[in-house]
Amino acid sequence: MKLLGGTAKRRTGTLMAPPRRSGGVPEPLLALNTEDRILLYLTDFRHMEERYVLPQALTQKAIAFAAGIQRKHLSRYLDEMVKAGYLVEAKGHVEGEKQRMLAYYLAPRGWERALAVKQRLATIRVPVKVKDEVTPMTLDEIDKATSAHLTFSDIVREAMNVDTLDLNYLNGIDERRKRAMDERVKDLEDYTRAVMTAWKDGRVSATERLLIEQLREHLGITREERDRIETQVMEEVLANREGIYRATVAEALEQGTIAPPIREILEALRKKLGLSEQDAARVEASLAKS
Repeated sequence: MKLLGGTAKRRTGTLMAPPRRSGGVPEPLLALNTEDRILLYLTDFRHMEERYVLPQALTQKAIAFAAGIQRKHLSRYLDEMVKAGYLVEAKGHVEGEKQRMLAYYLAPRGWERALAVKQRLATIRVPVKVKDEVTPMTLDEIDKATSAHLTFSDIVREAMNVDTLDLNYLNGIDERRKRAMDERVKDLEDYTRAVMTAWKDGRVSATERLLIEQLREHLGITREERDRIETQVMEEVLANREGIYRATVAEALEQGTIAPPIREILEALRKKLGLSEQDAARVEASLAKS
């Protein structure tokens, strides 16, 4: 019998035979969709609205691992849950990060739903292999039996694709979590290198922009991470701000006069580079003479 899907009938704390779906297929024991797994995970974090610096565990990369969902699909769920009033989205300081990042924690409505889910799961017993024996255990008993600290969300995620949980496998959850986070860091580093390569000549062509966007989607880099990385590249690698503006203006002048839509783009670039109007005018005047 699978561990995810519907609910199981219980009697005096022990697991009865699960109900049958049409066709005689047993209903799984742990019925949690993606939204409930996210809510369940976030019940470990209280009073976040009072904190100035939020923990890494509330960022998208941590939530994605905890809920067992690919990062590239996570944003859609988070956006919908924020709109529905289940989550609070906060952009602020995060432990270990230089720049402000998006973080998420439970709204009052989210707490209500999450605690109801947690209460239902607390009485369910799932089969767990301990050495050579399989024993029905509650999620709380599983947590106490392992050397690692497990949350209900951890146990549900690990149970998603197996019929019987293995206690030894659960003990390795901290290492798997670290490995997943390390892989995420590598993806961000790969994306950063691609952005640096595209910006090395002071501008990004339409083709380069398309390739970078395709890489971002493939790696599951969020738009917020994209903006943060591009800002870092602009600040750390492209120190010659005037040179960047000069190269962009030179390309625009190849078409003759600068049309109003191009002028708007140049103005946005000037502000992003931190150039004064006088410096920008001087660069354009020198290019016009040449």
